[in-house]
Amino acid sequence: MNGVPETLAALRQSWPMPSRPRPITIIGCGGIVRDGHLPAYRKMDMPVAGIFDVNPETANALARDFGVSVVHSTLDEAIAACGTEGVFDLALPPAVLLETVRKLPEGSTALMQKPLGPNGAAAREIVAALDERNITAATNFQLRFTPSMLAIEDAVRKGLFGDVVDVDVHLAVYMPWELWSFIPRMHAVELPLHSIHYLDWIRGLLGEPASIYAKAVKHPRYPDLADARSSIILDYEDRVRCALSLNHTYNYGPHHVEATIRVEGTKGAAHLTVGYLIDYVRPVPERLEICHAGQDWAELPLTGERVPDSFAYVMANLQRFAAGEDARLITDVHDSMRTMFLVDAGLQSSRQGGVVPES
Repeated sequence: MNGVPETLAALRQSWPMPSRPRPITIIGCGGIVRDGHLPAYRKMDMPVAGIFDVNPETANALARDFGVSVVHSTLDEAIAACGTEGVFDLALPPAVLLETVRKLPEGSTALMQKPLGPNGAAAREIVAALDERNITAATNFQLRFTPSMLAIEDAVRKGLFGDVVDVDVHLAVYMPWELWSFIPRMHAVELPLHSIHYLDWIRGLLGEPASIYAKAVKHPRYPDLADARSSIILDYEDRVRCALSLNHTYNYGPHHVEATIRVEGTKGAAHLTVGYLIDYVRPVPERLEICHAGQDWAELPLTGERVPDSFAYVMANLQRFAAGEDARLITDVHDSMRTMFLVDAGLQSSRQGGVVPES
């Protein structure tokens, strides 16, 4: 490969921090906070004012490991301490988001964990409750904010690929679903917890699909899980082929492990190796390659990774929007609700099945 052309080197890979970062109060101290939120805020010097979890031992251990000075003893105490001056980071299971939102102060600012409730109907209730209380809220769909995805989106926006005609997501990886204790209680797993990120990102890239075809299936290794793998097609009529093949139970690695995203246009293409999915426990760096305008493929050096950088960027966009520094809230809950509707449609498609051929 040749050196990186100037057009590629100039692609956006980061999000500016707020000029005056507001203190963050984290509600919920599960693994995603330890692995993503707190490392991100520490890296980007975003202040964490306090944390709360229904399990005090979990909260205290997290506070000790990350130097958080305040562990709130009750949810009401945490909410009162944050008020409208800080920002709430609700890292909670979907089933308890609505009851928590209804306790937030009027005019406050909040980042909601995805999915935005158990289903689209719940998401609509959550958004209505947020609007009732005049709360500025975004959803933690951080895939849109990874350095690699920011670069791809910038390339598309600048026309480097021409008209996008093909989007493909292909996984054959091992996902340790057993790490999340609440998953066996869910009526669906793969679409609302994992594929939801791709569906949200694709909506941001291509707009709303006309329809969705999907099939989610179980795996014998996880008999208590509703499903663990899926195949999805998004219908963009005859202008774009959009397909996702998502196997999270491949157990014969490291040979033939695959985690790739490809965006192809009439003038160029991007190919991303999603390193953090190659080995979920020991992630490797992503690798983004781009070609355009008849030039050879070039690897674009990435300035960060999904974890932790994108977790800071989604919070930065929320804070900057609330302060009037960003014109657009990228993962506004009103937009996120459309992603939830798309997930619901995918699950309905999975239940209905395909067209049975004549015998």
